[in-house]
Amino acid sequence: MSDVLIGAWHGGLGDSLQFSTLPEQFYKQQGRETYVADGCSFRNKEIYDLVWGCNPYIKGVKEGIRNAGDIPEIDFVNPNGYTSSITNWEELHGLKPTNKHPKIYYEPKKLEGYEDTILVDLSSISLRHDGNKNTYPPAYDADEVLVEYNNLRKRYPEKKFAKVQFSQDLGTNSFSFDSDGTVIVDSIFHYCDLMNSAYGIIGLYSGQSALSSAIIEYNPDLLSFCLISEAIYKKHVERSGFIFDNVNYIIIEDKVNVQDTSIH
Repeated sequence: MSDVLIGAWHGGLGDSLQFSTLPEQFYKQQGRETYVADGCSFRNKEIYDLVWGCNPYIKGVKEGIRNAGDIPEIDFVNPNGYTSSITNWEELHGLKPTNKHPKIYYEPKKLEGYEDTILVDLSSISLRHDGNKNTYPPAYDADEVLVEYNNLRKRYPEKKFAKVQFSQDLGTNSFSFDSDGTVIVDSIFHYCDLMNSAYGIIGLYSGQSALSSAIIEYNPDLLSFCLISEAIYKKHVERSGFIFDNVNYIIIEDKVNVQDTSIH
């Protein structure tokens, strides 16, 4: 059979993680080798290194037209009502659905001193933070985010809430919030190590949430909390989007009636 040339339309971490289980299943179910299609974009090289570079079922980069991933030939529908995009993407690619969560093949380390720490990463690139509820997707409102964050601090008063700060400029923007300290993240692999060692993580509906779902395979006790708008949550539940059953979603109610739900 022909080789698989895989890639995501967008370059974010979650965009690649949504296809992270496909190469293994192509090999095991169809005997096909998978390559990353040449020319695929990534917001930073570490996304490639983690999701594809560490994947033993990726044979390298190859020129050609993508035939796997979010390609025009595949209509993103959810006829069987799957609750996970991972399961749904496997079926849409002609595979027997096997997985529910994204997967990384880097085995994260255990770091000392984080067993009572809840990491807090209220940053993102693709999601708006200006509080404009008349857009789709509706933007995060700082006051609403901080209310939910402080509610979590009250629920876990004995834990240390540590703000995540990246040593590299990743182009993200974040809300300002009080914390019990700061953790400097040196790389995406260091971030995996921290999640694998921490009690919990609080994030927005962004790449760190999808990554935490994959990390739970290595750290089953990790509590992952994702702050998400009501409209986004409903849309992705209906269409089998980036919603995973091992993540705790804290839904922020939308104050307006969002009309446009056609955006993928």
